[in-house]
Amino acid sequence: MNTFRKLLFVALCVALSCNLLAQKVSDLENKIQNIRKEIALANDLLIETRKDKQTSLNELNILQSQLTQRENLIATLQRQLLEIESNIQRLEHEITRIQSELRTIRSEYARMIEFAYKNRDAYNRLVFLFSADDFNQAFRRLRYLQQYTDFRKDRIKKIEEVETRLTTEVEALKIEKKTKSKLLETENKEQVLLNTERAVLDKKTQQLEQKEQEIRSTIREKEREAQRLQKTIENSIAEEVKKSQKTTINKPTSNTNVMQLTPEERALSNAFANNKGKLPWPTERGIIAIPYGERQHPVLKKVRTTNNGINIAAPKGTEARAVFEGVVTSVNKITEVNNAVIIRHGNYFTVYSNLETVYVKKGDKVKLKEPIGKIHTDKAESKTELHFELWKDRTIIDPTNWLAR
Repeated sequence: MNTFRKLLFVALCVALSCNLLAQKVSDLENKIQNIRKEIALANDLLIETRKDKQTSLNELNILQSQLTQRENLIATLQRQLLEIESNIQRLEHEITRIQSELRTIRSEYARMIEFAYKNRDAYNRLVFLFSADDFNQAFRRLRYLQQYTDFRKDRIKKIEEVETRLTTEVEALKIEKKTKSKLLETENKEQVLLNTERAVLDKKTQQLEQKEQEIRSTIREKEREAQRLQKTIENSIAEEVKKSQKTTINKPTSNTNVMQLTPEERALSNAFANNKGKLPWPTERGIIAIPYGERQHPVLKKVRTTNNGINIAAPKGTEARAVFEGVVTSVNKITEVNNAVIIRHGNYFTVYSNLETVYVKKGDKVKLKEPIGKIHTDKAESKTELHFELWKDRTIIDPTNWLAR
């Protein structure tokens, strides 16, 4: 590969790298905007919650969620700045190397021009032409002279274009770096807010530690409610598994934990699985107040709690909505104010609990984002919280990575 082609190849690689960088920066920008929206919603929920003068576990959960999002925001800002700085350093190295090659090429051109200048008169050209053995050779020599001149001009022009292009890219990135450096100031401000919120959380935690007996009583009540919900879900899914093994056209399996699917159900199940990470949230707006899995209780240091799904805090009056099309397999009353809806999507099941009003009934077909009920608001804590679970056959799955972020 000659020098000129190498130069063009490097320029194309740099341009491609810049495009990839721009896309990565754009993705980070979108993530920052989404995190800011979640922090803003957490603030709104805290304002609503604090109408009750007494500190509550709900307030602690929202504060912890806000802290987590603030930490994510700071980490994203840092990644964004590092991406820019890393690519600028690499591009500056490339431009230095290419400029060195350009100097070499221009030196060669200078010698070519000097030679052409010394042999510029028409007499030498005529001698070159008329010394040809025949007319065809003379014609070829004439074309050579023309092509030599055009090639020299075109080559210089292209080299200058490449240099201008690379310089423009680097200057654009330097401007971008200055812009992103402002994010460092934003990061410092976010760090101050984070420390302030952490101090508030610590203070609220200390206040609640004085209500240990009351909290333990609440935990026991919630555990009983969770056990009733768990049993309801297991019985509902077991019934669906049993029904599928009786009605499917496929040969039944000895595994009683696995659904037997019709071709239509299998297609629905595959469609659901293919949307992992892209499913809409079961609420139009919301933040994860209590994550999936086992965790340390925010107040009682020796107590660990387990969540089979995620609890999504939302504004008062929020409706739950289906995250995918499917069929309602059951509607169950867990407590006086807690109804649970289970929707089947092939061999996947989604559970929507803590609904005070339900809009659907067993056997209904629901569409994507169709409202299925209104979430209950606990007036004592000003808490509106949806409990959401995801199952595959009879196995619980962490729904966090299935929802769009």
